[in-house]
Amino acid sequence: MKYFFIIIFILLTTLISAETEQIVFYDSDKVLENNSELQEAQNILENDIKLWEAEVEEIEAEIQILTAEYEERKLTLLPSGKQEAEDKINDLQRTKNNKIEEIYGENGKIITRNNELIKPILDKLRIAIEKVAVENNYSIVLDAAVGAIGYAKSKLDITDLIIEEIEKTFETEEENK
Repeated sequence: MKYFFIIIFILLTTLISAETEQIVFYDSDKVLENNSELQEAQNILENDIKLWEAEVEEIEAEIQILTAEYEERKLTLLPSGKQEAEDKINDLQRTKNNKIEEIYGENGKIITRNNELIKPILDKLRIAIEKVAVENNYSIVLDAAVGAIGYAKSKLDITDLIIEEIEKTFETEEENK
């Protein structure tokens, strides 16, 4: 009988504490949708990509010029001259392929630059989420954008609070500049 009361007591305290836990959610897509810092970061990345693509196009143009010159003179070149021209074209082709890999590859410039630009924004988002959660005594904050929430009451949506917190942080940074 003694154990029965202990088990009931533990169950009751667990249920009471579970009811005071507050689980909320936000939509990271909505938070980031109109974020001016994110838009600026995307513009910077697009400009960088254009510059890197221009480098590839420059190499491609050089390959085309050398190929055209080679085709015009191919019949009059000695075998050693043909080999030299072909080697030069092949070297440029390898350079172009390496440049493309350097830009678009698994750890390429695009991914690296994107991470550099996005990380500070995501850090601010994380800080804003933590601040809102602590100030409002939320136990768990879920992200609706990842699709893990099947249903939730709209009163549990704190997206607007997080947007406000990020805007405050942005305004403070602007004032400090």
